[in-house]
Amino acid sequence: MKQVLECKLEVTENGDESGRFLLTGVMNFDSVTLLNQRASELFPKFKSITIDLSGVTYVNSAGLALLLEWKRKAFLDNKTIQILSIPRKLLNIARVSEIENILSFQSN
Repeated sequence: MKQVLECKLEVTENGDESGRFLLTGVMNFDSVTLLNQRASELFPKFKSITIDLSGVTYVNSAGLALLLEWKRKAFLDNKTIQILSIPRKLLNIARVSEIENILSFQSN
């Protein structure tokens, strides 16, 4: 039986129009669908979204694709999205893919 590693997206702070979220656990092919469903429940309530990735223990290209999707949805919905504490591995994948500027990734 395949073990699915845990991932969570939780609100840590919210204001009138802004929400701050902590993403913890594994961002991979097995977890991104669940994470995206959770985001679809939480994100619509806010005009400004900040996602803290400091709790991410593992990430691969599926995690990067999910962040791109969230960025795309935010743009289409006239929302802002900021991503904090980007894991080095994720930053490296974005650089190799030449998309770190699309996600506004910056070195810590």
